[in-house]
Amino acid sequence: MIALGVSATAMAQDEFDALRYSRLISGGTARTQAIGGAAGSLGGDISATHVNPAGLGFYKTSEVLITPGFYFRSNNLNYLGNSESDSKSGGQLANIGVVFGIPNRSSGSKFRNFTIALDYSRQADFNNRRFLKGNNTRTSYTDRWVEDMMPGGSPVSIDVANDDLVLGPSLAFRTFLIDPKFIDDDPAKGVDFYFSGINPTLAGGIEQSDLIKERGGLDEFSLGFAGNYNEQLYMGLSVNFPTINYERNRTFREEDKSGDNNNDFAWFEHSENLKTDAVGFNSKLGLIYSPMPSLRIGVNYHTPTWFSMRDASTARVEANTEGYPSNNPGYHSLSTVELTDGLPVEYEYTLRTPSRFGGSVSYIFGTNADVKQQHGFITADVEYVNYANTQFKYNKGGAADRDMANRLNNVISETYKGAMNVRVGGELKFNVLAVRAGFSYSGNPYNDDLTDIDGSVKRVSGGLGYRNKGFFADLTYVHTLDTESVYAPYRLKSGPYPAPEAIGSMNGGNVVATVGLKF
Repeated sequence: MIALGVSATAMAQDEFDALRYSRLISGGTARTQAIGGAAGSLGGDISATHVNPAGLGFYKTSEVLITPGFYFRSNNLNYLGNSESDSKSGGQLANIGVVFGIPNRSSGSKFRNFTIALDYSRQADFNNRRFLKGNNTRTSYTDRWVEDMMPGGSPVSIDVANDDLVLGPSLAFRTFLIDPKFIDDDPAKGVDFYFSGINPTLAGGIEQSDLIKERGGLDEFSLGFAGNYNEQLYMGLSVNFPTINYERNRTFREEDKSGDNNNDFAWFEHSENLKTDAVGFNSKLGLIYSPMPSLRIGVNYHTPTWFSMRDASTARVEANTEGYPSNNPGYHSLSTVELTDGLPVEYEYTLRTPSRFGGSVSYIFGTNADVKQQHGFITADVEYVNYANTQFKYNKGGAADRDMANRLNNVISETYKGAMNVRVGGELKFNVLAVRAGFSYSGNPYNDDLTDIDGSVKRVSGGLGYRNKGFFADLTYVHTLDTESVYAPYRLKSGPYPAPEAIGSMNGGNVVATVGLKF
C-alpha cells in the first residue's frame, strides 16, 4: 500500500536512461573485439550469435571458451566553467559460451552442417564514476522540488508535502529547505505556494557538487542456431534474453558561499540510491552469402528489445539551516525509509529499445587448407539504429502515469536521432600466430537541432592470437578515444533561468583475453 501511494515519486526515468540501455558496445570474444567488433559476415566466432547468427554456420567442430577482462575509465565534467576529473577501474566477464558444430551425415543433402550455440556476452557496461563542481548564481537544486510541490502551478496539500513525495520534496520540506506560504498567512486557509529557502542570487552564490557512482551492465544470454547450405548460403537465428543490473549512488551537495552565517542556510546534501533490474527478450536473424570462398556478404536484423523493468529507490537529505527554525536544531536529517516503514520505493514499467539493421562484407586471403601459408582477412560492418525510437511505458497507475510516459517519450524522440555504426578490422595469420587490428565508430545519437555535442564513440583495437592442436588463446586491447556527452544534474520546467548542464568527456581502455578448447 505504501509503494502504491508513492508510486508517482518513483518514476525517475529520463532520456539519459533511454540512451544508456539502448546503446550497446562491441563485446564478445577477444578476437572479435580486436577487429573492432566486425562479426557480421566473417563467421567462425561465437560472438556472431549477438551480431549475425548466420556466422555460426561456419563451425565444423565444437568449442568452449571464456573471456575475462579488465577495464579502466577516466572522466572529465565541465560544469559552470569548472572542470573536474574522476576515474574507475575493475574486472569483468566479457563472454563465456559453448558451440556445438554438428555435421550432416546425409550424403545426398546440400546442408553440410548445423550449429547450436549457448553464449553469455556483456553488451553494455555501466561501471563508472563521475564528479562535477561549480558555482551557481541563478538556480538551486531545490527549485526542482518546489516545482514538484506545485504541479500545474497549484500547491499540493501540507499532508502530501509532508508524507507522499518521499524521494526528495518531502525530505526537503521536513528538513526546512522548503517552506509553505499560507494564504493571508493563515494556515487554516491553505497553502498559497511553496518556496525554497536557498537564494543563489546572493553575493557569492552557492557551490554545487555532484558525485555519481555507477555499477552493473547489460548482459545477454543467447541461444543461437545456424545452418550451412552447400558452403555458400549460411542462415542463422538467435533468441536472446538480455538482463539489466544497474545501481547508481549519487550525492548532490549545495553550500552557501555568501559569507552570511545567519541566512537560514549553510549546506545540504541529497543522497540517492537507485537499483534497476530488468529482464528482456529479442531475436536476431541473419544471412551470409559466399559467392566464392574468398568473399562473404552478410545482412542481419535485430528486433527491438522488450524489457520488464523494476526500480527500487531510496534517498536521504541532510541540511544545516543555521538554527532555522528557532525551535529546532540547525542540523536536520531524514531518509525515505523513515517515511515508508523501512521499505524502498519500487516501481515497475516496461522499456522498448530500437531495432537494428546491418550489412557486412569480408574478404578472405589464402583460403587453401595449408595453415602454414599466410592467411588473413579484412571485414567491415555497417549498422543503423534509431535511438529516438526508445520508448517507456508505465503499466501501473492511471492516466497521470500514462501522461508522464508520453511526455518522456516525446523528450526522447526530440533529443535523439538515428545513427550509423561502422566497424572494420583485419587479421594476418602466420602458422599458429595471428595479428589483428580494428576500429569502430558509433554514430552521434544526439539531435543536431538541440545540441552541438558530438556523442559519437570511437574505439581502436589490436590483439594477438594463438591456435594450435585444439587450443586457442587471444589477447586484445581496446582503447576508447575522448567521447563527449551531456549530463544534467537536475531539470527545471519553468523559471527565468534553465538548469545548467555539464559537458562530459570520457576515455579509457579494456584488456580482454579469451581462452578456449575445441572438441
